[in-house]
Amino acid sequence: MPGPIAGSRVTALLAALVLVAACSPTAPSSPTAATKNEAKPTEAPKPAASPATVSSPGTAGSPAQASPSPSPSPSASPAATLSGALPVGAVESVSVAHAPSVLFAPLYVAIEKGYFREQGIAPQLETVQAGQDAMALAANNQLDVVVAGFGVATFNAVERGLDLRIVSSMGRQPQQGFPTALMVRQDLLADGQVRDVADLKGRKVALAGGIGATGSYWMAAKLRTAGLTLKDIEVVNLAFPDQVQAFKQGAIDAGLPPAPFTAQILRDGSADYFGGQLSPGASAVGTVYGPSLLKDRAETGRRFMTALVRAARDLQDGRVRSDQHLEIFSKYTNIPVDTLRAMDPYDFDPNLTPDVPTLTDMQQVFIAEGILRLPNPLPPERWADTSFVMHATSQLR
Repeated sequence: MPGPIAGSRVTALLAALVLVAACSPTAPSSPTAATKNEAKPTEAPKPAASPATVSSPGTAGSPAQASPSPSPSPSASPAATLSGALPVGAVESVSVAHAPSVLFAPLYVAIEKGYFREQGIAPQLETVQAGQDAMALAANNQLDVVVAGFGVATFNAVERGLDLRIVSSMGRQPQQGFPTALMVRQDLLADGQVRDVADLKGRKVALAGGIGATGSYWMAAKLRTAGLTLKDIEVVNLAFPDQVQAFKQGAIDAGLPPAPFTAQILRDGSADYFGGQLSPGASAVGTVYGPSLLKDRAETGRRFMTALVRAARDLQDGRVRSDQHLEIFSKYTNIPVDTLRAMDPYDFDPNLTPDVPTLTDMQQVFIAEGILRLPNPLPPERWADTSFVMHATSQLR
């Protein structure tokens, strides 16, 4: 585990905590940020949080203490340096906050295959329970990059002046399969108490992070197909591991867990998939830059994105399930390879373009629910910057 935060950073961290409290539905504590602009020897891999404790991005909760980055595979040998990269041997540290999840597969692939190294970048991973916890640190130059799920806190942060931009998407809801799924208790399905989405009215539905988190947007999108809103259900803020037991005990009627928890619930026979897929092709997670890479080191931000997009392209056409990639995902998420192989994978846009339509719709949903207190959705130029993925695309043609 990392040592205590240097005294010179306490004041900045306290300021960041104040901003988090102002912009988040809860008041989580902040993760330790890595020292920037200084390459460090890579430490031996340390396991991420176990599958029973890993939170999906966008889930509210206290951040875990920062963990060092697992070391890239020694077999990853850099290819020819892409245009715009630093000279051979020049390496720049970039601090990245992540909540270990296969949603962020391009990040892990880019590390393990040496794509960042080719760009003269040494990522320093900081493990947190939820990416939202690190947003204020990025806005105050305590972190360079955050990969996270988005929600009310994201847009409140931008509205209140935090200097942040969503610069890429990450995992998308797939055209087939259920990596994240609406599930309903088996006994309610068997006796016909719940036949369609409209029958969820008045029911207890578990959503990790509660109203305003990423999962509550997916739930709201599903409910509106039946003319319902989040106000028509009883939202229970319950972490994903706890949803497994709550289904078994009959304490909740429905939930929205991701794999591998979905597989465990199916094995228990306590609940089943319900209502079809969640908005195929949509993405409510992505990469956020703070002012460091947006302004001070924009060229570094472009090189960082080039490595990410290159990795995303490696995950196309079913290659996301290759043995090599599953080994990489297991290393960074601590989910066994056999479990990963049985899971339905997320899709990834080959250019990692931010999903502006989905994130605009998210704002509209939360405004209508009364939990995002804005008269209208913020325009994309306030919270998105597509120039980095556009540059990466031009370099990788």
